[in-house]
Amino acid sequence: MDVLSKLGDIDNRILYIILILVLLIPMVRPIGIPISIGPWTRTSFAVLSSLKSGDKVIFDFGYNVDGAPDVEPIAQAVMADLFKRDIKIICVCYNAQGVMIAEKLLRPYEEQGKVYGVDFCNLGYVAGEETALAAYARDLKKTFPLDVRGNHTATLPILEGVTGAPDVEAWVFFTDGGAEPWVRQVGPLNVPVIGGLITVSAPNAEPFVQSGQLAGLLIGLRGAAEYEILTNNPGAAVAAMDAQSLGHLLLILFIVFGNIAFFVKRSKGPIGSKEVSK
Repeated sequence: MDVLSKLGDIDNRILYIILILVLLIPMVRPIGIPISIGPWTRTSFAVLSSLKSGDKVIFDFGYNVDGAPDVEPIAQAVMADLFKRDIKIICVCYNAQGVMIAEKLLRPYEEQGKVYGVDFCNLGYVAGEETALAAYARDLKKTFPLDVRGNHTATLPILEGVTGAPDVEAWVFFTDGGAEPWVRQVGPLNVPVIGGLITVSAPNAEPFVQSGQLAGLLIGLRGAAEYEILTNNPGAAVAAMDAQSLGHLLLILFIVFGNIAFFVKRSKGPIGSKEVSK
């Protein structure tokens, strides 16, 4: 019982060190704690897994850097899967920060041998928000006459035979806002549309999947981890989910043992009381 009562007196700094270690270990070496796969992730995977080598997919980057922790793991997981299967990726955005984000994600694959203009391209940014989205969904080359590297888009092999959304096999957007612009502008163009959203935005987008206006949703860090598991490619998202799960478990244990220590001390007498010498 003395051991239990002493648990309440552990230095807070020791608890912080334990918490840091518990969070770091799975980030370095993922454990693979089992997680259930949500229905929206399964519908997204069903669409993307049906793509064949040589098919073309548009990646639409609509999130800012401050929204990246919850959205970027989705883009990383899907990009890794598609490139592994030799599917070509066309990047666009009406968010100014999207150009930088796309270049950062594409760079490692170019270093590994993917060829710009053949396996992937980054058409860049065009101002106008939803109006811009409506424009490039219907005519990519007219909206983006030059890509971010100064190439004439009409000369890029990856865009041969591609005018707009109906000419690609899927459109995947990533946003820290709502899904409505893509539902309105891309949804009616006869192409499967999948949304990668931050967790808090997902409830508003789920009716669009139920109505068939979106082909699927990938929601936050959890959605990225689920997709990595479905593609048998556990990576950063699975590691982060491991860390998150272990961190929550450790905090629960701290609370349980703290309460045990409190009740053990109280059973020995009023807490904070001192014996009065007679």
